[in-house]
Amino acid sequence: MNDHISSAGLELANVLVTSLPLHQSWNAVLDQKQKLPPAADPNQKMALDISETKHSNTTIISFLTSPVTLHDQQAMVSFTPKNADFSLFEFLCGKNTPSFSINELAINFFKLNLTNLDIWRKKLVESSKSSRIVITGHSFGGAVATLFTLWLLQSLDLSKAKRPLCITFGSPLIGDEQLRKCVLEFSTWSSCFLNVASINDPVPKVFLTSQGSGYKPFGTFLLCSSSGGSCIEDADAILQLLVETSSQCVQNPVPNSGTQLFDYGKILNDLKTKALFRDVFELVEEDRVPLNAGIKTQLAAILGVLSSQSLQQQQPHIKFESLIKKMVNHERRLAMQKTKDYSSFLKLNEVKKYMANMEWYKKESKDMGIGYYDRYRNTRYPSDINADEFKKRLSIYWHDTVTEAESKPQKEGGAMRIRFLYGGTNYRRMIEPLHIAEYYREGGKNYKEKRPRHFVLLEQWFNEEEKKKREKKEREERENPQQRSASKSNPKANSVASSLNDDSCFWVHVEEALILCDELASNPHAKQKLIEFECYVLDTLKNFAVTPDIFLPQSSFMRWWNKYKEIVGSSYSSELTEVMKRHTYRRYADGVSVLAGL
Repeated sequence: MNDHISSAGLELANVLVTSLPLHQSWNAVLDQKQKLPPAADPNQKMALDISETKHSNTTIISFLTSPVTLHDQQAMVSFTPKNADFSLFEFLCGKNTPSFSINELAINFFKLNLTNLDIWRKKLVESSKSSRIVITGHSFGGAVATLFTLWLLQSLDLSKAKRPLCITFGSPLIGDEQLRKCVLEFSTWSSCFLNVASINDPVPKVFLTSQGSGYKPFGTFLLCSSSGGSCIEDADAILQLLVETSSQCVQNPVPNSGTQLFDYGKILNDLKTKALFRDVFELVEEDRVPLNAGIKTQLAAILGVLSSQSLQQQQPHIKFESLIKKMVNHERRLAMQKTKDYSSFLKLNEVKKYMANMEWYKKESKDMGIGYYDRYRNTRYPSDINADEFKKRLSIYWHDTVTEAESKPQKEGGAMRIRFLYGGTNYRRMIEPLHIAEYYREGGKNYKEKRPRHFVLLEQWFNEEEKKKREKKEREERENPQQRSASKSNPKANSVASSLNDDSCFWVHVEEALILCDELASNPHAKQKLIEFECYVLDTLKNFAVTPDIFLPQSSFMRWWNKYKEIVGSSYSSELTEVMKRHTYRRYADGVSVLAGL
């Protein structure tokens, strides 16, 4: 597989070091350090200064902390759902990662400066709709900037806002392996973090006396020296390089993030020049496999070595064999993920085909004078077997998709992505009736007690999204009364003939009503429940929330009505019974209210 995979870390580094935002971010950091407002006392304990620099289409927010003493093995704070002490970052928790830990000092900075941070968060949520936001910070200011960016991402609707970018310079690591996994669960978040770290800067390594320290990197790291640099995303490789190059740092047992300034500006300018005039790196014959060659070239750029044979000689403390193996395995996983993503794309196309076949099955059933629910429940035709196969394949796909979404953190998985949520809703409304038909065909009762969980979650997530839309519309109408619609007509009336039942459990109510008719003599609550069923049906008809198929002569609903009218007799009258007796439902498919003729 190595013959067909290459690593683009060096090329990405060359692109980055020539990019304007990277240099603008460092300049913003320098300006903030040199022009600290008099109101901000640099000697004040746990003080945080936040500065804004505007460019034509980019706003840079830089973080500067008061001097702090950093030492190895610094304590971390554990986060779990309903953390009583500080719950701000609970949104990162998910089913697969129910807890994580963050550097205690960084959390304390956040706690003590929360009011000011919240003001900036709200301001940036608004400006992110029109401007690119870059969050930056040097040394420990970068750690606080990273936490702030996570909080900002949680506040943004990324379908409308521009994604912010967090660029840190010489920042210490802020959390453990579980935090890294939490960030990775958000499909687009990890790509928002770029950490520039020189192998000669002690601060990025300050918590890493050994790989067992508990801290773990996330995001992309531009590891560099004045000789070169490369972009790496593999957390294990980044960690090993940081640990094993510790001896190259200028020794500083208690690095102070408030006063120490490692000159990343000079490094970036040197790398920008080198990107235009690339050095030649010599590879021995056995290294000329594309992937291995690319990885060794990256390591050489970071460490300033000109020959693959010289890597071990010039850097005797680095375990290159294990490091290269980690980086090779990382590139393999990336290649496999791309294959998996392509496979998922193909699978989604298959799902669309199955749904199209089910639409055809539904239309054919209607033409036969029986709704597709009752046709499937009776299973009389060979084509019903095909429908059963489509149902199984669709159910497997959506069960797996919902299970994956549920395992993600609250924001990412809770509402799914909108495209998938509405696709899942169409699936639920089309296919759940067939699950219901199968359940009652086999003699079941009380379907909702046995209802498959993925249907429950798809309905819950859809309702949550609809509630947000209603609240947003109501808020906009309060702010601008002219937006209120003058018409009170139901827009679903025009498409009711081709729609699906809003309530995918409509047929559960019908089946239970049929059972109640049979139990009327023995069940003292049956009569009241049948009246409640009447109200439920009438409400769905008023809102055009159920399809006209229910009135087909062979439908289970009409079977219920024929039973029910015999039970209540001709003297009984209600809104629904009048609709049924007077046949005012005959124009329902044309969008005419069933109450129009009463």
